[in-house]
Amino acid sequence: MENTKINRTESKKDSGFELTSVYFAAIGLFAVIFGIVDILVYLGISGGFELGIMEISGDDFFRHFWGGFIVIFGGLFILSGFKGLREIHNFSKVLLGSIMIWIIAGCDIFAMICEGIPAPEDAPEFLNSLSGFIEGFMPPYAPAVILLPFTLVIVYLYYSWGFAKEN
Repeated sequence: MENTKINRTESKKDSGFELTSVYFAAIGLFAVIFGIVDILVYLGISGGFELGIMEISGDDFFRHFWGGFIVIFGGLFILSGFKGLREIHNFSKVLLGSIMIWIIAGCDIFAMICEGIPAPEDAPEFLNSLSGFIEGFMPPYAPAVILLPFTLVIVYLYYSWGFAKEN
């Protein structure tokens, strides 16, 4: 009986970086930086941070302090596994770090949805109009929401590299 296990390292060099390693190293680094800035903004060291479509401001303990720690540790997981990404243990570290970022991004998106449902305080209506609801999804965004689409690449790699087919 022949071995049907997929060997993902046969055609790749064992030393050096692949493009995916550099990609996830950058994502991990940005996640750590964004998480640190989240915590610094919550602690009042910085009054807020805005860069293009990204904004970090507010005093919500869960989102900025606790969420900042989750984004930091998600970035650290990604940074601990980006080299040798085709090995299952390193791949799982990057996947776990990405999932941690997805959780915070999901909370941020859910908050955007919930904030868009009620009408503004000065309006006589109870529920917001459709255009008012959609305006709630306009920039600026939280850092985890910006990192979200870039971390979804790990799902593609999970299936294309054959991790999903192994028993």
